[in-house]
Amino acid sequence: MEFKIIIAKINDTLSPEEESIFDTWYKESASHREYFEKVKENYQIEITEAELDLNKAWQAVDKRISPKKSRKSYYKYAIAASVALLLGIGYFTVTKTNVIDSGKETIETEEIIQNSNDIVLTLSDGSKVILNDQKNGVVASQQSVVITKDKDGSIRYDENNDQHTGKPTYNTLITPNGKTFQIALPDGTNVWMNAGSSLKYPTYFDGNERSVVLTGEAYFEVSHNEKMPFKVFSNGQQVEVLGTHFNIRAYENEPVLKTTLLEGKIKITEGENSSLVKPGQQVKVSLTNHSMKIAEVNIELAIAWKNRLFYFENAKYDEIMREIERWYDVKVIYKGKIPDERFQGAIQKDLKLNQVLKMLESKDVHFKVSGKEVLVTQ
Repeated sequence: MEFKIIIAKINDTLSPEEESIFDTWYKESASHREYFEKVKENYQIEITEAELDLNKAWQAVDKRISPKKSRKSYYKYAIAASVALLLGIGYFTVTKTNVIDSGKETIETEEIIQNSNDIVLTLSDGSKVILNDQKNGVVASQQSVVITKDKDGSIRYDENNDQHTGKPTYNTLITPNGKTFQIALPDGTNVWMNAGSSLKYPTYFDGNERSVVLTGEAYFEVSHNEKMPFKVFSNGQQVEVLGTHFNIRAYENEPVLKTTLLEGKIKITEGENSSLVKPGQQVKVSLTNHSMKIAEVNIELAIAWKNRLFYFENAKYDEIMREIERWYDVKVIYKGKIPDERFQGAIQKDLKLNQVLKMLESKDVHFKVSGKEVLVTQ
């Protein structure tokens, strides 16, 4: 892992490709996660090459994150191998502050009151917009882009001039459990986001490709541009398209990534595996053994969530209950083993939790709701 990627992650300036690299590294081991948290805790500001004192940077890092008596080798190795990459990126200090140095003026960070059911747009400067509180019209403006909330509640990105200055910056849109949201990206691509998902994307697309990072589930209708392929990075998987309609399901608590193509064509790459996909096909990627399988599927099942439906086809109870957790923002607890029964059918998401659980009950499976917990018994 290059140290500059860690710093870029802290500054939220990673490109989608770098985001995918970081995500894979971060999940590899507890030592990686611990090291990142140590770095994040002590990193302060961005500085220019002229301001950087490498000796000072090393001394500050070494003093701050190395244990006094027993120094962990992975800390020092990672820092020593990467310290030259700090040029123009940043350095560490012993003190911490809640003031951001923007290079032109000093801005104190504002604490935003955020609820767990808020749809949040994080802008490139770190500021947050609570979209469910925003009225229709302009909600933010960045570089040469204006972000507008439409009458249907979705947001879109519009250019306010033809000239872009500097490199694209990134925004992140997060939908909480129980909420879905629609966004029109700067290139005209429409994205419907399912509950418990996030999408990171640039304020405008530049270069020879269009790249975004998805966690969770989303349905894409990609604006055609043969010269700039559209790429979606999700949990180690890369989906490349020219212009097409597809659904990606990549929740972090799911054992399998599912990508379903409705029309057009896509190429999926995960590790050493890659595959071309035809309309009506679904690719399943196992996160445990990294196998890839393609099959003809019922595409209505894949996008049922977009139509506010639970749609199960011979589904196991643990699969069903993960859906329940995300939509109703509850925690499912099993008393004993997970039921072996399967369920098939469609249920409206507009129903109350107790109504849905009643439909899922059988003579051997029962549910009890207590606050934000659902107890499953047999």
